[in-house]
Amino acid sequence: MQKRRLGRTGLEVSVLGYGAGAVGGLFTKGAAADQERAIARAIEAGINYFDTAALYGNGESEKNLGRVLKALKANVVVGTKVRLSAEHRANIGKAIESSCTIHWSPRMAATSSRSTLP
Repeated sequence: MQKRRLGRTGLEVSVLGYGAGAVGGLFTKGAAADQERAIARAIEAGINYFDTAALYGNGESEKNLGRVLKALKANVVVGTKVRLSAEHRANIGKAIESSCTIHWSPRMAATSSRSTLP
C-alpha cells in the first residue's frame, strides 16, 4: 500500500483510508465480530488511516472503532471530526479531547475540526 504524508503533521498514511461512517451501518449497528474482521482485513491490506466522527451513529462509530483498534493493538492514524455551532467554538478542544480519550489513546488519534458557519 502506498503511503503519503498527511499535510504538515509528519504522519504517513495509506493512500486508501477506511471510512467507519454510517453508510452501510457496520460501525454504527453491526456485529462486533464483523467489525473486528473488517478492520483486521483493512490493516492486513496496508490501510493505516481510519476515519470516523462523533456524529456517526450518535457516537457508536467512534466507540466501536476504538474498541476494535484496542483489541487489535493497532498502530494506526484515526481522523475524527467535530461540528460546533458558533457559540460553542470555544469548546472545540474539549470536543476533540473527549472523542480521543474516551475511545482511543491520544497517541492514536489525529484530529480535524469543522465548524458550522452561522
